[in-house]
Amino acid sequence: MFSPKKQTSKPETSTAPKPAAPSIISSDLSINGNLNSGGDIQVDGTVEGDIVSKKLTVSSSATVRGAIEAETVVIAGSVTGQIKARHVTLIKTARVIADVVQERLSIEPGAFFEGNCRHFPPEGEKKVLPRLEPIKPTVQREGEAASAPSPIAAGS
Repeated sequence: MFSPKKQTSKPETSTAPKPAAPSIISSDLSINGNLNSGGDIQVDGTVEGDIVSKKLTVSSSATVRGAIEAETVVIAGSVTGQIKARHVTLIKTARVIADVVQERLSIEPGAFFEGNCRHFPPEGEKKVLPRLEPIKPTVQREGEAASAPSPIAAGS
């Protein structure tokens, strides 16, 4: 009863971190400054500054003025600035005046978008353009008739 017990080894369980709840900027909150999160951010209020996160949701009552960088961005409110994300979705109530660099862009009917949009390829799929060979001009000597190069000779 009072003797030391043998310790039994506990089976190891995976200690994967639980996903954290999103950080919420409520509708009555105004932030002047940059936000940086490894998780999700939901903006219901006003942010004047840059935002970096894994996922960003800008609700219909929200306003963001600044650069946004995230894996996924869902916008229902107002954004002015720049957006760089793999997946960008503009909900019908969105008002976006920004340059967007994205892999996938979805715009619902009714959403307002003004700005430039560029596509960037996935990291593993950067395309290498083939190198173009310069065209060798045919030299014509005086007195010789110009002859069209044969298709077979032109390819080699």
